[in-house]
Amino acid sequence: MSHYTATITKQSKNQSIGIGLKETDAGLTISSINSEGPLSQTCLKPGMKLLAINNIEVSGLSSREAVQIMKDAEGKLALSAVDFVPANITFQVAVTRVRNDNGQINERVLATMKRDINNVTPTIFMEAGVPSNTFSKIYTLIESELLPPAMALRSHETTYDKEMQSYTGKQMVKGGIIGFGTESNHEKKVLQMVKQGAQLQRNVDLKAGQVKDQINAMLARYNIMATVALESRRLVKYSSKQKQANTALDVVGIQFH
Repeated sequence: MSHYTATITKQSKNQSIGIGLKETDAGLTISSINSEGPLSQTCLKPGMKLLAINNIEVSGLSSREAVQIMKDAEGKLALSAVDFVPANITFQVAVTRVRNDNGQINERVLATMKRDINNVTPTIFMEAGVPSNTFSKIYTLIESELLPPAMALRSHETTYDKEMQSYTGKQMVKGGIIGFGTESNHEKKVLQMVKQGAQLQRNVDLKAGQVKDQINAMLARYNIMATVALESRRLVKYSSKQKQANTALDVVGIQFH
């Protein structure tokens, strides 16, 4: 794990150094550095974990307390930090829309890992002494076993949305007579897609459970526990009478604790 120290000279006690701090489970992390501030040309970068201010350890301090120490410092100010990779291995599944020469909008579902395997080892792994080959197995397992069903589900949802837009406004029965065999082909298609969508969601949930269990078996000796990483996504309101929009929880990888 690489350690970094940036040293600047404050011209006055009230001089702003242009750094933002955020409290996380791992401690205080640098959330931002002002491009026009005195730290902009130093080795410190957003995302690093702050360790000390003028040799005063900040472990257990709030961001407000750490900022106050920096404000009270006069003259030399030394900030020590370490590279910090969040305790997760996650991916993103996104829908991109591109307008072609005919004015039509083409949609594509793209699935990618959020961080490259060569620059993603979570700090918690390094601190616990997890071998690099074990990390590689875990990363590959998530990329090859969990990402594909998540992408298949999002592709299905995208197609379903298109079908629903086409379906809206069409009669669900022919001739206004309700009876056997009167449903339109489009209605049957939509109902089949609803059924398959539920199965695809189940596929993601089952695979997430399998992957999580396999990873926990690999990490048990290092006292690290894996859980499913989730991200919330706001759903479109289905009715004007609906008080608030529902939220979907998408499986996006594995979280480590």
